[in-house]
Amino acid sequence: MACGIYKQLSYVAVVAEVAVDARGQLRVARLVCAHDCGTVINPDQVRAQCEGNLVWGLGMALSDRLAAVDSRIGPGSFAEAPIPSLDQIPPLEVVLVEAGGAPGGAGETAIVATAAAIANAVREATGVRIQRFPIDTGLLAQTTTT
Repeated sequence: MACGIYKQLSYVAVVAEVAVDARGQLRVARLVCAHDCGTVINPDQVRAQCEGNLVWGLGMALSDRLAAVDSRIGPGSFAEAPIPSLDQIPPLEVVLVEAGGAPGGAGETAIVATAAAIANAVREATGVRIQRFPIDTGLLAQTTTT
């Protein structure tokens, strides 16, 4: 689990369930997000935004290696970027917390906690504290015994 605050207006908690096999292969089995962004005007749109944020955070944790080339990010388009493929995206659940108050925005709040929740789940499963993203599965293979 990990929590975060975005622009002092929106609050999020993300829970990640992971599986790590004996070879250190990591699979995120499920992501659950509880999001409080004040009064929700369009729940379907906020849920969709949160789901996109969860996938973005999943990519940060598992695959984003955006190398710099000539002082710029190397990939010139999404087609070249290391984003998660559909088979890497686990079931996603978004719970909107209606705590009232003015709408606070839901733009990127879930990104704040997603990669950290995955790292915390890996720590719980393997004892390895993740200190850099993307997660080095070679490091997990060295420490996983089952």
